[in-house]
Amino acid sequence: MPAAAPSPYEIFRQAQRVWQARVVPPYESFRVSCDRTFLAARCESGDIVEFTVRMTDGRTYARAFSANGDASKVLMQGGYISGPVETPLGFYRALPNDGPSPMPSPPNLAQDPLQTIATVTATAHVYDIELTGEERIDGRLCYHLTLRPTIDPDRYPLRDLWVDEASFEVVQLAYERPYDEKHTRALVLYRFAPVGPEHLWTIVHIEAQAAERGLFSTRIERVSDDLSDLSFPTSAPDWYFRP
Repeated sequence: MPAAAPSPYEIFRQAQRVWQARVVPPYESFRVSCDRTFLAARCESGDIVEFTVRMTDGRTYARAFSANGDASKVLMQGGYISGPVETPLGFYRALPNDGPSPMPSPPNLAQDPLQTIATVTATAHVYDIELTGEERIDGRLCYHLTLRPTIDPDRYPLRDLWVDEASFEVVQLAYERPYDEKHTRALVLYRFAPVGPEHLWTIVHIEAQAAERGLFSTRIERVSDDLSDLSFPTSAPDWYFRP
């Protein structure tokens, strides 16, 4: 008989241990369609925006490239990514303490340096966790966990985890955050994969959805995009990150 699956809490704890052991590069660079980002108003139609993120503190440099590949202009220098539909492109490090809920807007960073595209920590006891089944994602057989926070849902935003059954790597996650002043919520999904010769696990796909409820109707806003040209530079000019 096949071995029984670990308990949902043990899957979660093991996935967290593997996550915390991930190698974090000094910089990460990637490209995405500018019209899928919060910088869309500053771009021309068809522009691609290249982000370079300093992982120690999340400061970011962004520049636009036209459809023919020419560099056009700097869009952001020393700021922070706030991502699709105004949710963070990275996500909060949630710590089990009695401090205030980290809700800055922007830079969308928790108080310890959030390694914006790579770090989350949350302890099992703040979630009710269920194993809802197995799913195959990008060829990997995964445990699908659903999480319900027992306290402060804004501080503990994880809602779903898909954990590789062989390695306990987080292959996909979904989290929920406040969207705007109208008390709507945004659900954001990230998919991860090992990238480059370094095989560093990082976000390769993002989906986000927010429902804005009016008096007589509900408007759904969605974005979905793959990150391209992912790389991990060993150095970048300091002036990139000076506001």
